[in-house]
Amino acid sequence: MPWTPTQVPGVQEQPPVTPVEKSYMSQPTFDVELIRTQWLTDSTLELTFQTDGLSAFEAGQFVSFFLPLEKENGDNTKGKTIRRSYSVASSPEELKAKGVFQIAVALVPNGQASACFSAAQPGSVFPVTGPFGQLTLPVPEQLQLVAPDRLVLVGTGTGMAPYRSMLPQLQQLRQQGQKIHLLMGVRQRCDLFYVDDFHSLTNEEQPVPLDCCLSREEITDPAAGEHSGYVQDRLAELSLLPGRDLVYLCGNPYMVEDCFTWLVGKGFEKRSVRKEKYVLSR
Repeated sequence: MPWTPTQVPGVQEQPPVTPVEKSYMSQPTFDVELIRTQWLTDSTLELTFQTDGLSAFEAGQFVSFFLPLEKENGDNTKGKTIRRSYSVASSPEELKAKGVFQIAVALVPNGQASACFSAAQPGSVFPVTGPFGQLTLPVPEQLQLVAPDRLVLVGTGTGMAPYRSMLPQLQQLRQQGQKIHLLMGVRQRCDLFYVDDFHSLTNEEQPVPLDCCLSREEITDPAAGEHSGYVQDRLAELSLLPGRDLVYLCGNPYMVEDCFTWLVGKGFEKRSVRKEKYVLSR
């Protein structure tokens, strides 16, 4: 990732800049206009933006917003901005057809970005740069050469947004016979969102399991696919095969590192585990 400040949920952690990533820093800035907001949960807000500045992106990538900095302790912040990055939650196909894209924002109490987006009204305009990121699916040619037995997509909270962006690709892969397994981690059942979208992948002939793991709620009446506990626990139950399965990890940094460490310990090569961390910032 191309920069150093810490960021809010839905925002990628930034390791040191590599030569490849330096090219990201030259991406142009363009304006986007907010056209719609929708509450996905009590603390998760989906925002839809119209733009002609973002012509294309790969499913799984993210964009960076420049948001006006709120005044703190009497400091003069006029004209100053904070940079916050969010995975695109809608597909490249929707951008191409309608010129719109969506992000999902996990709101943080007293968070500056959270306050900005919560107060934003349709017609609000924000400067944005991107796209960035490499949490993308292999191109079809790569999958044909080394098709994994299973494609396992693991996320917590808004860490599921990149996978929603991938839905058209995942649908195509499923139709080609690719096995796909989704794991979503949240605290409580009321924190679940995009579940119906992911269920749209499945049919009787080619089911696509979606396991929803509730870390702070004991389930007495579990719906299909619901589990009490962490995604780490459910992942360990999937009988994953090193060298044959491809695993994606996105969201809470502790979850990502726990799962990555466990997978490597089970014999997975680093190239078979793709990961992106979201870190918290006010």
